[in-house]
Amino acid sequence: MVATLVVGGSAVATAGIAASAQAQVRPASAGTSATVVKEAMRTGFGLMLVTPSTGMALYEHPGGSCNAACRSIWPPLLMPTGKKTPKGAPCLATAKLGTKLQVTYHKQRLYTFTGDTGHSVNGNGLAGFVAAKVTKKCT
Repeated sequence: MVATLVVGGSAVATAGIAASAQAQVRPASAGTSATVVKEAMRTGFGLMLVTPSTGMALYEHPGGSCNAACRSIWPPLLMPTGKKTPKGAPCLATAKLGTKLQVTYHKQRLYTFTGDTGHSVNGNGLAGFVAAKVTKKCT
């Protein structure tokens, strides 16, 4: 659609400016999201984030990085291939990890712990990692 706008006696053609701007502001497709966490109660910790399928505890590593050796013990929570938008709790986002997307909560990267089994939370306080407790206010 082309509209003509007269400004100060001169005609100026505007080619679908509104349509172009509207096309750039689209909600994320439902096909690009995935439920990657859920909230669950854990004794001694209260409401925290866990994996949706197995209920394994999730951890944050505030103020620290986790290199390849670290990730062998603390596997990062990654988005499934082709998915970009994490779902399951408020305040989720992603951060690049090589060519993959790692799930973040309150801007902190999320990890599992190889020393956990079932619904245990054995990694809390180890090597600077803490259980990802649920807080409703996003930062």
